[in-house]
Amino acid sequence: MVVTQSSWAPILVGLVVGCIGCADSTESDEPLKDEYLLSDQTLVPESGSFDPTSRSFYVSSATKGDITRVQADGTESIFFAAPTGEDWRSLGTIVDDTARRLWVCAQRLADETQEIWVFDLESRERELALNLADVEAGSTCNDIAVDREGLAYISDSENPRVYRADADAGTVEIWADDPLLSPAGSGIFGGNGIAVAEDDAYVIVSKTSTGTPPRLLRIAREDPANIVGIVTTPELEGFADGMSFLEGDLYIAMVGAGNVARLRSEDNWATAALLVEPPTREVSVPGTSTVRVAEGALYAIYSDITKVLTGLEPVPPFRIFKVDLRSFE
Repeated sequence: MVVTQSSWAPILVGLVVGCIGCADSTESDEPLKDEYLLSDQTLVPESGSFDPTSRSFYVSSATKGDITRVQADGTESIFFAAPTGEDWRSLGTIVDDTARRLWVCAQRLADETQEIWVFDLESRERELALNLADVEAGSTCNDIAVDREGLAYISDSENPRVYRADADAGTVEIWADDPLLSPAGSGIFGGNGIAVAEDDAYVIVSKTSTGTPPRLLRIAREDPANIVGIVTTPELEGFADGMSFLEGDLYIAMVGAGNVARLRSEDNWATAALLVEPPTREVSVPGTSTVRVAEGALYAIYSDITKVLTGLEPVPPFRIFKVDLRSFE
């Protein structure tokens, strides 16, 4: 089933606070910082992504639905303010630099509306708001990845599905549907983090559920019926969340343990060797929820999202920080 753009999606909500355009013209060439503390410590930035053109991070908010922009020099502004009085939550976020788009998973808590928002990074306007209920009742939007063609892949935390969206056509459809994607065990999520392999051959999905493995699934991009569990050595344990590829390796934020897992495959992701970053960072509690590539380095986002989802108070400070890749050696 294919769903088209929501009837109200063309309405352009007031998006910008501050002179973002002015900041673009004065951006420095200084290296990215090792850490960015977010000024609003109520955001709970579950996900984020880096735009190499503007040298900016965009982070979501599980408490407000806003999208915050953090430039390389630390300048911070609101890129998008969620509609007031509607109790939105923004989760998975990914930049498509080629198409100059920002994709965001959004949830309205009052009525459990699940939408995919698409923004034009240049005009800062929201182009699309695709309602997943029009695809299948009960669908959820957790995380997003984009391939080289600009198509987006969306994980579903409560159903055994992955969706594919086409911003140019304004459509979204069920792309993969398989019991391997189902939630299981004591975990509250099934499909969670999602990433497209660097050669576009596979879509990789992580599962947060603590039941029977596999924790990671490989889906052939040209044949979504071809889906298998990735065998990791040693076995990947714990709550796998947002992930990204960097120089052939797959890095995954292990939200419960508060560290990052690195996986390397020599057989097209049928199996993978696992290394885990030692928990040496000064993180007050586990809560690193995604990792993203920025200018050849790896950055993680600390949000303590699991506390929010279980009704507890998260522990700040919320921040974006550089992962020391030497810690895997």
